[in-house]
Amino acid sequence: MIPPSEAPAWFVQALARPGSSHFVEVESCAIHYLAWGDPARPGLVFVPPSGGHAHWFSHVAPLLADQFHVVALDPSGCGDSGRREVYTTDLLTAEIAGVCDQAGLFDAPVGPTLIGHSAGAPAVVRAALAHGQRLLGIIAVDGLRYAELDKDHAVKILTGPRAEPRPSRIHPSLEEPLARFRLSPTPLLPIENAFVVEHIARHSFRAVTGGWSSKYDPRQGSVISLALELSGQLKDLECHAAAIYAEHSHLAEADVGDRMGALNDHRVPVFVLPGAHHFPQIDQPFAFVAAIKALALAWCADGAQGSTRRRSPWARA
Repeated sequence: MIPPSEAPAWFVQALARPGSSHFVEVESCAIHYLAWGDPARPGLVFVPPSGGHAHWFSHVAPLLADQFHVVALDPSGCGDSGRREVYTTDLLTAEIAGVCDQAGLFDAPVGPTLIGHSAGAPAVVRAALAHGQRLLGIIAVDGLRYAELDKDHAVKILTGPRAEPRPSRIHPSLEEPLARFRLSPTPLLPIENAFVVEHIARHSFRAVTGGWSSKYDPRQGSVISLALELSGQLKDLECHAAAIYAEHSHLAEADVGDRMGALNDHRVPVFVLPGAHHFPQIDQPFAFVAAIKALALAWCADGAQGSTRRRSPWARA
């Protein structure tokens, strides 16, 4: 990994704006989130991938805070949030809503936009099914499956019998898990910006008796599924919706725009980020930020013109 001293200036400047730390209790569990920007501005809420946490986005959130009130949350069992005896998709939906409520995003003149990456994508769709009228929109980032592809490693895992999660390993020093930290799934091609991966890794472990252990509760993985049934529901939400895919993704092919477009009657934007891997906020952070800004600002302008949900100009009659 590239030492932090060798990270580019934009990254160093972004981390110099760490965001404020908050907790909200949801169904008897403390849920942690970070926030940046003016609460009077439209909200953006980042929901991380499986096992992820708010710091998967803390290097890009400051780049959005000039025009948005940006929030990134730790789902229960992840990051600095508490752990549960049982994890469910309904509880995750409640956690997203609880964070939006405490952060004042539901009270703003414009509802928030939820951005879910990887396993966070089905989570924001479910949140929109439950709370669509209170949202401006959702953006699913390389996380909605429309088919069981051979190159998708998770198909076998998620459709077969699941092994009992093993307890997290305790490492004698922090340096050991940092050296072993890897992105999962393994990127299809070598990924750039190792300094971002190191930043994420440094927020992925906590001190425990006997050493250091992952902040992730492996039992939280029980909420993950293929969620194929959600891919065609973007068109039916009571808020705006869009899906972004990475060019080098394990869960999409080159025709993803046509496939996902057809599932949604060509009523929602679906597009691919060229050159990006499954982790676009890591290897293509500027393109990632630009895509989020373009969609959310367009929806804000759409709402300002008095429309609740306009038919996309490329939609078929």
